[in-house]
Amino acid sequence: MKTNWRQRRAQRNDFPCAALPTFPAKTLKAAAPRTPSQTRARLRCALLCLSVLVFSAAAWADPVQLRPARSLMVGGVAMDVGDYAIPCATDWNGDGRKDLIVGYRYADKLALFLNSGTDAQPVFTSWSNLQVAGADIYVAGSGCGAPAPWVCDYDADGKRDLLVGSGADGRVHFFRNTNSDAQPVLAAGVPLKVGAADLSVSSRATPHVHDWDEDGRNDLLCGAGDGLVYLFRNVGTPQAPAYPAAVQLQAGGLALNLGIRSVVRVFDWDGDGRKDLVASSTAGVYWCRNTGSNSAPVLQAAVALRSPVSGSGLVPINTGPRMRLDLSDWNNDGVIDLLLGNADGRVFLYEGYRLAFSESRCLAGGMISLRWDSADYLKFHVLAGPTLTNIQSIVATNLPSEGQTTCWSNSIIGGQQFYRVQIAP
Repeated sequence: MKTNWRQRRAQRNDFPCAALPTFPAKTLKAAAPRTPSQTRARLRCALLCLSVLVFSAAAWADPVQLRPARSLMVGGVAMDVGDYAIPCATDWNGDGRKDLIVGYRYADKLALFLNSGTDAQPVFTSWSNLQVAGADIYVAGSGCGAPAPWVCDYDADGKRDLLVGSGADGRVHFFRNTNSDAQPVLAAGVPLKVGAADLSVSSRATPHVHDWDEDGRNDLLCGAGDGLVYLFRNVGTPQAPAYPAAVQLQAGGLALNLGIRSVVRVFDWDGDGRKDLVASSTAGVYWCRNTGSNSAPVLQAAVALRSPVSGSGLVPINTGPRMRLDLSDWNNDGVIDLLLGNADGRVFLYEGYRLAFSESRCLAGGMISLRWDSADYLKFHVLAGPTLTNIQSIVATNLPSEGQTTCWSNSIIGGQQFYRVQIAP
């Protein structure tokens, strides 16, 4: 099931007292009469462990970090649908496990991968094409423009439907589910309209449905071959959407232009409670932060998202031309993940994480141990300071990542009760 941006807020990188781990008894010395200095040392350690654990002065706004890419697998081999994969994660058959629909060329069809694993650990062994009345759905593509799927309850009847963007003419087709979520039966596709004319963004349409202005009616955002992002505001009803002519989304005070072949998703990327825009194009993957409100978003200029690469550290994401994204909490850890369709037919997974402390321990001998979520191929600096807004002293540099979590231990530093960690340049 696709994760709504409201449903899951990012884990915070400061710890309330109740969330602190229990210190194992073995970290404490056997009971013995304590001198005043020993008592003060233990108290200082306890106070330290209750007051550390913030990564930044703006602890409320922590963008998702991404781990290195790995290919999704089918039957033990890398997923390959042919060419120009466009993924959409969804629980297609309502069994509580996320499935995957992938548009592809040159057949211009939609591959359905049903999950035989769990929702937190999807497993795919085979695939088939989505059908209408016993025949494979066909939506014309062109060049690198494959059919672009999006699953949502488009007509507000309580059942998931299918939208498909055309790579050839930029139209968007609505396939209504006439049966149930457990056994979807799709009606023949009909093109969405702007007035009496077919809705079109000229080419490479990639639809995404979201209530952009929070008026209770789902709107349509659509990427296109020209790299712009088109907003079709719903002036109809939730049950019967109707659209006027599109407006171009703005970012940084200008029309948002991602290059060519844009795809967009709405998600609160930095966990500040305001929806942002995450997008891909042939050139990269981007985040446009919302500094307005949820009902009147104000997007900042696009910032390239990065992930670690062996020997290079963090680099802008680029698996090659014709990248198309989707977002899903693939492993159900509460942090959104990135799916990226590729020109060669593969689909890559970039697991998301928050650069956040997961554990603090006071050890024997006046030591403190900190553990944080991390990713391969990175190095970290640890900083300390006396107050939440003054964490500037570097106490460890270029610590190599230990994988998905990294740990650092050191003597407690007098007067420095707050710590943060940052990715080394």
